[in-house]
Parts: sequence; C-alpha cells; structure tokens
Amino acid sequence: MLPPQAGTVIGGRYRVVKLLGHGGFANTYLADDLRAGRRVALKLPGLSQLGDPAVYERFRREVSIGRLLHHPDLIVAIDFSEENPPYLVFDYVEGENLAALLDGKNLPPVEQSVEMVASLLEALDYCHKKGVYHRDIKPENLMVGSDGRLKVLDFGIAMTSSSPRVTWRGFSGLIGTPEYMSPEQIRGERGDGRSDIYAVGCLLYHMIAGRPPYTGDNPMTVMYQHLTSKPKPLTEIRPGLHPGVWACVCRAMRRRKEERYRTAREMAEDLRNLDRVDLSDADRPDPPMISVTKSRRFNRLVLLVAVLAAAAAALLLVYVFTR
Repeated sequence: MLPPQAGTVIGGRYRVVKLLGHGGFANTYLADDLRAGRRVALKLPGLSQLGDPAVYERFRREVSIGRLLHHPDLIVAIDFSEENPPYLVFDYVEGENLAALLDGKNLPPVEQSVEMVASLLEALDYCHKKGVYHRDIKPENLMVGSDGRLKVLDFGIAMTSSSPRVTWRGFSGLIGTPEYMSPEQIRGERGDGRSDIYAVGCLLYHMIAGRPPYTGDNPMTVMYQHLTSKPKPLTEIRPGLHPGVWACVCRAMRRRKEERYRTAREMAEDLRNLDRVDLSDADRPDPPMISVTKSRRFNRLVLLVAVLAAAAAALLLVYVFTR
C-alpha cells in the first residue's frame, strides 16, 4: 500500500493535506476533519510496519493513555481506527519539532532552555501522578509550541503503573533511544518516572551543549557510556553557566535511580531556584555500574541493539526466531 497523498480521504472523514513528519515506526500527516470542520494530525504506520500486530497494540496503548491525560502540553491520541491501515487521530497543534531546531544548531538561550525544561517537567509530573511514564523523552518527541512551551508527543511506548508486563519481544527488554536511555532501561527494566527524569537531564544537557551527553558510532558504545562515564561538564562547554544548572543535570543523570530527583516537580523547582541548588551534586561520585556491564543479560541486550542497528528487517527476524 502506497503512502497517502494530499487529497486522499481516510476513513471517509479525514482528507490528507500534507506529510508532517516520518520515523521508523509511523508517519504523521496534517488532515482536515471533514465532519468536525477542523484540522487534525493523523498517525499511520510506516510501510515496513503494516500487518505487524504490534502496531495495533501500540496504537491501542496510545489511545488508552490519551484517555487518562488532559494537559495543554501533552499531545495525546483522541481516536483510533482499526481499519487497514490503522490510524490514530490527534488534535493539531502548531509548532516546530525540537530535534529540527537542535539539528540546525538553533540553540535557545540558556535561560529559555532552563524554563522550557522546567515547564516540561511539570507536564511530566502530571503524567507521573496519573501513573503514566513516557519512557522515550527525546528531542524528536518534543515540539516547541506557539506559546514557547515544549509539547510532549508519542506515548507509543509509555507505560502505566498498572500495566501488565508485555510479552511481545518488541515491547519487552530494551525500550528507548540510546542517547537518552536510563541505565535501568539499558538493563532491560520497564522504567518509571525517574527514567523520564534521567532523560530530561540528558535533554537539558543537549539543549545547552548542542549535543547529547553521550555519543558514539553505534548504540552499544552510547549505552556503555551511560553505565560507566560522566559527560564533559556543562560549565566547561558554556563558561559563565550558572553552576546550579550543571548540578541539576548531574542529579537527574545519576546512574542509580534512587539517587536522582524523587519527582519531576522537585527538579523543576530547582531549575527555577538555581541559587538554592546543592552544588555538591556536581562533584558527588557516581560509580560505574560495572556489575551490569559484566552480566550476561546486559551482553544479550547490547547484542540485540547492535543487530537492530546493523541488520535488515529480514535478517533481524531470522536472528530473533533462531536464537
């Protein structure tokens, strides 16, 4: 099936205007809702995902989570169709993807970045209080709205505190994006609100430094750094930066989640009161998680990620089903 073109009517109701964005999993389109007389965003699976039962599971998850969340900075699904192909419907919000801004090196001023992230943390705190954990906070999943605030997109791999463990291989084990994955996600744990806080620490680092805290030629290299290294201090990259900002990032990115901020709101309050931040967080030892890197479980997970990055889909299926 070919991707929909401008003018295509989907579900007898939504007329496609243009492609808004695309990724490995799904494509998003601007569309006119012919019944309601308004503009919406439609998410359809990419061609490589058509027929995959996990697509339906992921879309259903987004809708069920969308019913729990009502916040102006959260862009959640408002409807789901199981037609062929399935699609999700979202309210359309004007804005620009944060990843596009950062890729163009259009870094916001530090003060603006700090306030944007503090507001993001308030939205995530709302999610966490509702028992929802995003688990994939990254620039690609954030949009700068016309009000200057960050809007959270894509709850496709989010979890609720009451969710059962998903047994399908694509949802269990490693979930997230290597540059922003918390150590516990790298270990194959489900992740929770403190995993989101870790990702926000990585995000703020990226917005100030112009690059993520850890980079590498392959996912395995990046994940290893999360478990063993400390990124270059932001105070060295941006001389004159308030040391409280770097202390906040360091606390958010502690390898052991019990040593991070307890809540997203707690971190937001620190970012808005930098003179009260405990600067010792920037110098506190954060021992490498050597025991994890030597475990067979970690080696299996890293191998899986390397295969995902290097192999074609057919080879991956052979790998998965012949292990």
